[in-house]
Amino acid sequence: MSAPSEIRTLPRRTARLIFRHHLENGALVSARMALVVFAAWLVLGEALAVYAAIGALCLSVADQPIALASRIRVLVAGIAAGGTIMLLVGLSSGNAAALGAVVLGVSLYFALALAFGRQMITLGVSGILAMIITMAIPAPDPATAFERCGLFLSGGLTYAALALATGLILGDRVRAMALNEVLLALAGYLRARADLYDPGVKRQKALAGVIERHGALMERLQTARDLIFTGRPTAHRRRWIHAMLAALDLYEAVLSSDSDWETLREAPDTRALSQLSALSRALADDVEELGLSIAAPAADEPEGAALRHPDLMAALDAALARMKEDGQAEGAATLAPTRTKMARALRRAERLAEALRLPPGQTPDLPDVALAAFVQPPFSWRETLRGHLAPRSPSGRYAIRLTLAMMTGYAITVALPGYVHGGWILLTVALIMRASYAVTRQRRNDRLVGTLLGCAAAAVLIPVLPHWATVGVVILGLGIVNAFATTNYRVASFAASLLALMLLQYLEPQTYFVAERLLDTLIGAGLSMTFARVLPSWERNDIPRLVTQLAEADRTFADQALRLAPEDQTYRLARKAALDRFTALATTVRRLSSEPDRENRRFVALNELLAADYLLASDLASVHAMIQARGEELDPAAATPLLEEVREGVVRSLSSAGPRPPTETLRRRGWFELHDPSALTALRRRLLHIEHSAQRLAAQVDRLGG
Repeated sequence: MSAPSEIRTLPRRTARLIFRHHLENGALVSARMALVVFAAWLVLGEALAVYAAIGALCLSVADQPIALASRIRVLVAGIAAGGTIMLLVGLSSGNAAALGAVVLGVSLYFALALAFGRQMITLGVSGILAMIITMAIPAPDPATAFERCGLFLSGGLTYAALALATGLILGDRVRAMALNEVLLALAGYLRARADLYDPGVKRQKALAGVIERHGALMERLQTARDLIFTGRPTAHRRRWIHAMLAALDLYEAVLSSDSDWETLREAPDTRALSQLSALSRALADDVEELGLSIAAPAADEPEGAALRHPDLMAALDAALARMKEDGQAEGAATLAPTRTKMARALRRAERLAEALRLPPGQTPDLPDVALAAFVQPPFSWRETLRGHLAPRSPSGRYAIRLTLAMMTGYAITVALPGYVHGGWILLTVALIMRASYAVTRQRRNDRLVGTLLGCAAAAVLIPVLPHWATVGVVILGLGIVNAFATTNYRVASFAASLLALMLLQYLEPQTYFVAERLLDTLIGAGLSMTFARVLPSWERNDIPRLVTQLAEADRTFADQALRLAPEDQTYRLARKAALDRFTALATTVRRLSSEPDRENRRFVALNELLAADYLLASDLASVHAMIQARGEELDPAAATPLLEEVREGVVRSLSSAGPRPPTETLRRRGWFELHDPSALTALRRRLLHIEHSAQRLAAQVDRLGG
């Protein structure tokens, strides 16, 4: 497809910013919250409606677009935990020792909740909010505490009913937006990988960008799998399942085309490389438009024929022909396989477009794959908790240091009641401190900036807004917090600070001053960073375990990819596991860069390992794609033993035990005949590359102690 004009590009850019999954969910949270507040105001009156609204507010933090069954469990748990915490805090009002025991228990609950994953993190934050808000408006007697708890539960139940109802009604839209996020992330990955072929971009910078965008894509893929692959495959769901599988096939085609990027960047003629880079960017634009065509009704949808980009492919072919004419036949031959793979990726993009155009009920039969196997499995509470309570568990250590920080913040509150507001200090500590030192430091910076801006906004708004208008600011801020909590914590901190100050202003006018909140935030941030070094769990200590797990996953992936006819589901699961391990290590390495006393040599070695692993994953995907495309040309009698020998060698290379195979064993099998374009010779060329890639990766694993 030709490059769009500025008139056509502007709506697409606007849609890319507006039609996002997290923004829509934030808007829905605000709308549901407004309905609860309005209904409670009508039924209960202003004085009592506040406490019902608090129940809805606390529960809304845990309201995320997840599968219906998981959503029900989370909302029920959030109501139960929030109501219990509110009642205990209310009954402890006026008794510093009893309230301290509640703070201790809630701190441990929050710390352990974070260890169970993202869904439980939101439950933990919900419980912390229930504690903080109740501390801000202490109950004068037990009867009032029970009454407020009942109102809290009624508000939470009303919000949960609205959330589940809208989830059922908008379920198809939620799945569509999840797929949209996948395609936008895939477009970002394609733009990053275009830099791999851009001679003007430095190698390390290009690779770092690819790894970062790849991690974001893996995260979006898992979220979409959990939403799209869960539940009965109705006609509407089959459409998204079919499109999701097409997107995964497109991703594999793109991944396989990077198997030679290191060699290609050394080519003396950069014209063909520039064309490959342009093709990747054009494909990124197409994929982005396909995603936005799902989310934005007025967005342009690329046409099928245009997705093949005949003009760019012709320019690439012309560049390869000029290389041959200039005496660079070997360089042209090296680039030719990548050209073939990019053409395959363009065809798969066309299939994706066709899948998205199919109306519900007209999708083809789904492949014989157990989709539930690709969904995150439910964890065992007992086993997970036992592991986290172990003495050396990072989660157990985090629970100890978070609890110490929270109890210190509470002690400061008791010692200096006239100078600080303990609830804000405790909230700051809970929201900043994480198990990772690097994440804690980043959240501290974002929290300080966000709180400063939020306090400044509150200082401007409080004097001019009428009392009732503060409720509107709270509802709007709640939606912003929900939308940006996992995407931009600085924005979320700004909105959270603003809504908290407006809520406190509504509950007790002229009691909570902005300057005091800044002081509380500084104290909470200081406690967070101080206790972050107590029983620390440095990222560097996890590196050997993650490297070992990566090598194990790569062995399994290689064992499936290097087969003439692997079982489809087993291959897909092995590929997913290997790429998930790669993403986990890449994320840890990124956080490692922010830790004190970082070993620069080890950090460099880790980045080299990531580069080697990405190259191996691309090589393995390339073999699978080649067998799919040219399998009929391969003689099983010749290809099967060849694949088996290399598979065994790669598995040995990536194994921590046993002798390593000799290098370049494929030279005995016709290295000097690799100019032959036959399918078997092309397979030999790729297998030779895989042997080198596996040995290179094994050397990096040994170097890092994996």
